[in-house]
Order: sequence, then structure tokens, then C-alpha cells
Amino acid sequence: MKVKLDIFIVILVAALVAIVTVPAGAAVEEIAYRGQVLSVNQSGGTMTISAGYQYGCNYSGAKPNCSWLPVPVSNLTGTVPDPAAFGVFRAGDQVAATSMGGPGGIWIGLAKIFPTPGIENWLATDIVGDPDSLPVGLASDYYFSYETAAECGNCTGSVCNARYANITLNSTTIPVLRKSLLPGGSAFYNGRNDNSSVLVGFVKGQALSDTCPGMSGMVGLQPVSVFTIHVNQAVAGSPPQVPGVTTLPSTPGGQAMPSTPGPSPAPTKAPSDLIVPIAALGVAGAVLLRKEI
Repeated sequence: MKVKLDIFIVILVAALVAIVTVPAGAAVEEIAYRGQVLSVNQSGGTMTISAGYQYGCNYSGAKPNCSWLPVPVSNLTGTVPDPAAFGVFRAGDQVAATSMGGPGGIWIGLAKIFPTPGIENWLATDIVGDPDSLPVGLASDYYFSYETAAECGNCTGSVCNARYANITLNSTTIPVLRKSLLPGGSAFYNGRNDNSSVLVGFVKGQALSDTCPGMSGMVGLQPVSVFTIHVNQAVAGSPPQVPGVTTLPSTPGGQAMPSTPGPSPAPTKAPSDLIVPIAALGVAGAVLLRKEI
């Protein structure tokens, strides 16, 4: 009886940790997998991957210890975040993929990754979907983050459509590009001397509705945004020389952003802090780590 009680206590503690680490407004499970693309179905809008790893965290220490954990291989099919995925992914590609609401079903983030010597978390040359949903970094020492601003007249429960996204691209620790993008806008950076470049497109987005007047404390779906990111990798052996930041206040297509779009929106993502638990067995919870990439 004592053994059963001890097991119950362990599970209960893990569940309580899960409760306190779920961010406000985030109620739907997200699961990150790593594996290989088995097939793409453009007419059906889906991608199938063979997943042999799942991203998870061990809560036994003072801080969560998060890593890719081997799991029984399973074939998972989900809808892609945007049709742009069909121009990026092919059968046989290594991929990190995050689903929302259960295994497969809906991919909210897809990353084309490659084996990276010396690190467990492989790096990505391409991302389609929400970069914050993927526990992978960008190739060539680039790091991407964003914030979205809510369109307060166009909300459903806990989320609103995004009016625009403020993006930041860092080269190592140095910000090299900042831009406000309307949906459909893009930004390009090639300011280093190592032949590398980054192309970012903002397809569409969401923001938390509690940033809008009278809507604080709303609980429900977490916001999900869709980006396309492509990194042209640096030439081997070329250390980057990074110039100062480039600020581009307008978007392509003649749609200029307001000269002062208003105060910076409250972040809808909290890089490295938002941990969404998905299980309470074995490693005391496999989770997805929302992070800056």
C-alpha cells in the first residue's frame, strides 16, 4: 500500500508542477517531435513524419532539465501550418515538428534540421509555422524572436488576430535586424561577410486578447503565429563581422507601417519561460519549451 501511495504522490507532484508552469491563457497541449519526413501530401495539406524523439523535461532538480528523449517510433500525420512547407520539405529530410492538441493532427511548427556536431539540439535552416513552438535554434549563429500586437476588434476568447509582428534577428548576441511586419510582409538580412543571409516572412499571427481593454484574464487557446524563415548558411571557416542594427519600418508591397505603431505590444511569447507539460510519468513530464531561436 505504501508503494502505491508513493507512486501517487510522485504523480500528484508532477501534476502540480504542470499546473504552475502552464502560462496564463495557454490551455492546449503542444508536443515537439524529432524524426524524418516520410511523405508530404500537397493536395491534402498534410505531412507525415516518423518520430523517434520527443522533447521533454525532468523536474527532479532545482530547474527543469529539458532534452530530446527517445520514444517508440511512430508515424504521425498532421496538417501543415502553411502551404510554403511543400516547397521546403521532402521525404527523407530530418525534421522537428510540433503538434497542438495531441500527437500529429495539426502541425503548428515545422523545422528542417541537420545533425550539428557537439550539440544535442540540431539547428534549422528552414522553419514554417510558429518558431516559438520549436525547441531548435537557427543555423549560422542567428537567433530570432518576435512579438505580436492584437487587433482588439477581432478577438475570439483568449486570442485576437495580430495587426503586425515586431521581429528581431540577432547575429550571436548582437541585434542586426528589427522590423515591423504586416501579415504578408517580409524582411531580408545579408549584412555579414560570410555569405550568410536570412529571409523572414510573416504569414499571419495571433496575440493574447488580455492586452486589449476589458479583456484581461481571458483563458483559452494560446496564440499561434505563422512565419517562414530560411537561413542561407555561412561559408565554413568565415567568422562573421557584424555591422550595427538595421531597422526597416515598412513592409513590401507599398504598405508602410505607421511611423510610430504605438507602444511595443506585450510579448505573446516568453522565450525560455513558457513550459507546457504533457505527461507526468518517467521523467516527471515531457514538455515543450517555448523559446527564442
